[in-house]
Amino acid sequence: MKKILFLLFAAAAFAACNDDGEPKVRYATTNDGIENGYLQGANLHFYGTSTVTDAKGETFTDPEAWFEFAGGPESFSLYMHKTRFAANMPGVEMRLQTVTYTPKGDKSLNFVREEIIPSALKENNEGGGSSYQPVERYKITNLTGAIDGVDCRVSFTCAGVFQVIYEGRLIIKAEFNLQMQQNSD
Repeated sequence: MKKILFLLFAAAAFAACNDDGEPKVRYATTNDGIENGYLQGANLHFYGTSTVTDAKGETFTDPEAWFEFAGGPESFSLYMHKTRFAANMPGVEMRLQTVTYTPKGDKSLNFVREEIIPSALKENNEGGGSSYQPVERYKITNLTGAIDGVDCRVSFTCAGVFQVIYEGRLIIKAEFNLQMQQNSD
């Protein structure tokens, strides 16, 4: 009996680790965070692919890019979680604040910003804690994007060198948090 229980436990553990193309996230089929083209205050999380082309024309693709829109009826903050512009770059938490947008339909909106200074999350500040600090050298130019229902597209140039194109789909956040916790354990 102990052998059978052990084999069942081992099979369950193996199945839990098996990555047979199972999606890492569950995508939403509707977007209730936008009504009449305006954000309703709920944070919208998009998971997708970021493709970065540097000044030499070399590309880097991050297939697990995570963008979050937080805001209301006039503007939003765009959080780029663990964003990377090169394979050897550690993930950086970046935030773009006060990005205004234009409604484009019931569940859609557009945004354009010529220039914005992003903030990066700085951990272990003097006195402890973490906070976002402006980073001039990461200046973002030619920011454009759209949310069309459950699809999101964003493009910009960072530091005058990295051309970024992001495409993602709206995810069910609670399940994504659980998956991200399991991946970091």
